[in-house]
Amino acid sequence: MTDRINDIAAREPHRSALRAGEATLDYAGLTAAATGLRDLLRAHGVGPEDVVATVLPRGGNPIIAMLAVWMCGAAYMPVDAKWPEARRRLVIDRSATVVLEESAEAGAHPGMPGEAGLRVRRTAAAPERANDGGATERNLAYVIHTSGSTGTPLAVGVEFGSMHNYARYLLDLLAQPDVHGDGDLRVLLSADLSFDASLRPVLLLAAGAELVVAPDLTEGSWQDHIDCIAAHRVTVLSGVPSWYSGVLSAGFVPADSAVRLAFIGGEAVPNGVVRRLASDRCAVVVQYGPTETTVAATGGRLLNDGFLEAPIGEGVPGARISLYQDAGFAPAADGQPAYLYVGGAGVARGYLHDPALTAERFVPDPSGPPGSRMFRTGDLGKKLPQGGYSFLGRTDDQVKIGGRRIELSEISSVLNRHPAVTQSVAFVHRDSAHPLLVACYVGAGADGPEAEAGIREHLAGELPSYAVPVLVRRVDALPVTERGKVDVAALARLVKPAEAEVAEDESDLTDVERTVIAIVRKTLDAPCSIDDELFSLGLTSLDSLNILAQIREELGVRVRLRDFFQARTTRNLCKLIGTVNRG
Repeated sequence: MTDRINDIAAREPHRSALRAGEATLDYAGLTAAATGLRDLLRAHGVGPEDVVATVLPRGGNPIIAMLAVWMCGAAYMPVDAKWPEARRRLVIDRSATVVLEESAEAGAHPGMPGEAGLRVRRTAAAPERANDGGATERNLAYVIHTSGSTGTPLAVGVEFGSMHNYARYLLDLLAQPDVHGDGDLRVLLSADLSFDASLRPVLLLAAGAELVVAPDLTEGSWQDHIDCIAAHRVTVLSGVPSWYSGVLSAGFVPADSAVRLAFIGGEAVPNGVVRRLASDRCAVVVQYGPTETTVAATGGRLLNDGFLEAPIGEGVPGARISLYQDAGFAPAADGQPAYLYVGGAGVARGYLHDPALTAERFVPDPSGPPGSRMFRTGDLGKKLPQGGYSFLGRTDDQVKIGGRRIELSEISSVLNRHPAVTQSVAFVHRDSAHPLLVACYVGAGADGPEAEAGIREHLAGELPSYAVPVLVRRVDALPVTERGKVDVAALARLVKPAEAEVAEDESDLTDVERTVIAIVRKTLDAPCSIDDELFSLGLTSLDSLNILAQIREELGVRVRLRDFFQARTTRNLCKLIGTVNRG
């Protein structure tokens, strides 16, 4: 990976490599910045099997840090600076040996132009190394955290060999004339670096791409991403279906852009998104693969939206896809729904510091060579008659919302630690425009909105924002089925987003208030008043971004998502719009 980037820098030093905001680096500048940081890391003893936690805000610095860590033969571990402090401290204490973070000190190491300097601190002794040479294919390349059923995030360790296998697949894919074609590669990085799909755009630096870091959605809106795609003539997109739905709903027209390749994955692929993306000018490539299988284990081009089940393509080179009927590994017939396993080159090392869970989920591969393993995905799939596979769903209570993997039992584990909670359950409420993450609990103490807000604050203190339920409700008892299990369907009927009563007289509303309340009602597909707490009505982050996109279109005002979250009611949102207008 880094050797290829160095070769490009030697051949074409002034080729554009990295763009974040107004700042840019060419390949010579990028390799110089990464090499300088590599030397600083090495001075702190960083080498193979070190895990370097990068606690950096979105921008160019995380990309420079990633390359520098790989140049040392070490593993990078992205830690989202917006995670709750308790979660950041937990993952660093458990998995990192070195921390790389921002510093305002005068002697801080320079990074991306216009961004803060960097400092390194070692948090644990350097690991024992067999020799002083560079990294091998069996050394760790990165560590990504996913949701864990016990309430503790799982640290998935992926080795260089697995990452290189996926990178080779990407480079070979781009070499196909009908996938991207000739011309410059300009790739948008829209995902958070703590999400393993963010690796896909970064790895394309090895193909000579210009990596364009999209603005932080929490600081802006869908329109910022649309503007970024247009301003920098981006040719390659990579995102989850909900991201594509957001920019398409906000006015992005693929045919009017320079986009020629769109990677999509992380969730079941909807027909409507593919219908709007696929064309003679734009190739759509679906990707499937849990974090434990190195970004993607399958892939394939979608020529149109004519599919009945969510397609996931064929196994990527080096990956081995197996479908079994049962735990005895009886092979499934073509077209038969079965348990999906992934073996071969992309299988991760396992979960750091959790050998028992690693042994449970990474099992011997009966189809592979002696000693090989495969990952039990927990997904159901089947072989399609025309080739490739389809995704049919999960076999457990793991869910994906916005492409993010969420263990519902992790939410319950955190919730159960609250002193007022006796028992709890988390589930996805699907009787709304978008899936809603909901938690119900039985407990003592005060009841009502204030108590529920306190429970949500407790959850927000330990869970990343995408895993905090939109609705938290106290119930007298959790309904159960005849077999004694929690009856989620009964809970979903019992617990619904608040149904607001609209005042009959709205004659005193201003024109702005009338426009905004109409947008909110249309988005929620429900009545609400100007003073209703929007999130108690089941408003999701995706809903919020869609509301802001419509406000910009109809009122010409751009409101940041972060400010929208603080407004919380339509009346406060209108006041915020007035403030923006005056500004």
